[in-house]
Amino acid sequence: MFALLLITFVNFVGIGALIPILPYTVIENLGYSETVMTALLASFALAMFIANPILGRLSDKVGRQPVLLISLIIGTAAHLWFALSNDILSMFVARIIAGLSAGNIGVIQAIIADNSKPEARARIMGFLGAAIGSGFVLGPAIGGLLGGLGDGPVHQVPFLVAALFSFIAVCLAMRLKLQSVHSAADSVTDSPTDSTIDSGRQGFFRLFKSMLSSPIGLFALAFFCLNLAFAQVEASYVLLVRDLLDFGPRQTGWLFTYIGVCIIIVQGGLIGKLTNAFGEMRVVVAGVTVLAAGQLVTTIIAGGASPFGNSLFLAILVSTSFVCVGFALTNPTLSAASSYAARSGQMGGALGLVQGFGSMGQVIGLSIAGPLYQAGTGRLSFGFGFVVTCLLLVVVWQIKSRQPNSATK
Repeated sequence: MFALLLITFVNFVGIGALIPILPYTVIENLGYSETVMTALLASFALAMFIANPILGRLSDKVGRQPVLLISLIIGTAAHLWFALSNDILSMFVARIIAGLSAGNIGVIQAIIADNSKPEARARIMGFLGAAIGSGFVLGPAIGGLLGGLGDGPVHQVPFLVAALFSFIAVCLAMRLKLQSVHSAADSVTDSPTDSTIDSGRQGFFRLFKSMLSSPIGLFALAFFCLNLAFAQVEASYVLLVRDLLDFGPRQTGWLFTYIGVCIIIVQGGLIGKLTNAFGEMRVVVAGVTVLAAGQLVTTIIAGGASPFGNSLFLAILVSTSFVCVGFALTNPTLSAASSYAARSGQMGGALGLVQGFGSMGQVIGLSIAGPLYQAGTGRLSFGFGFVVTCLLLVVVWQIKSRQPNSATK
């Protein structure tokens, strides 16, 4: 399991490296607008949305390791291409390919579900979230501190390093020893209920529809709302600190490092204890509430007000802490809870579907984040995120109310 977490870590280093340098690459160097910048982010998320259920279901059919390995190889090539690109079209193509390869997160979650007991799954998903957070610690630091080095574009050196990390992930994936999932899939009996999700008798789209109508559908909706809301932070936060605090790539990189450290502390050290004490869904409710509070405070700050007087930096730091802690509590715990609603033989496809809807939320959120920011300098984008998070809280309560008391505590 350690090797799998390490693969996740190095995989997300390449994703995080782009965050602090994107405004300076797209807006300042190439002269495009915030809308084009967020569209570049959205292209990655759209590709990830398309790839997530496909790769997850493919891993049910041919095995987890081949799908994971090939996706990592493609991701390495995409990072290298992006590093050598200096025009917007090449950047879009490279990020789309990278997004397709990053659709392997559903496969990784399925591997964890295959090899963990239900009572330990939330803790392991917490470690997975910590690995992602660790990647976001090192990724933005690489992007911010190495951005602009050399004679190439701002993003060149960071993404050469990201490609190196991705290649290390390929080497680790080749050494993984995983059991085949075919026996689990083949052992599913053909009861009337099972026949509605039996991929051997139905096409992909009927399987897709049956999953949406099952309990996993509410989790897909929850991840859609979560990522739709958090996309506003992902896209607009860099612009906000640039405009309000006059931050450059390096300062932004260090600020994102702080965010990643918060995520590691919560997901690596607190998730297991909290879920054991209160249950997954209560932790999810708490996380969503904290996330909503942070987005509300950030909306107020973007409007020019500060609860800490003239210390705008302190205000942003506090609101950011609420946002990242709320997201850190919600994301892995909701992932663990969704795995309980998936059948073992369709684990990859079901979790791929859930992550795919999360990616779709990112696509829509990132696509509108740029125009919203241009129209309201952060107030509209973060305000929109706050409203969607409130809707997410309603969905989470629906999930919690439909589960047995033992599952929700």
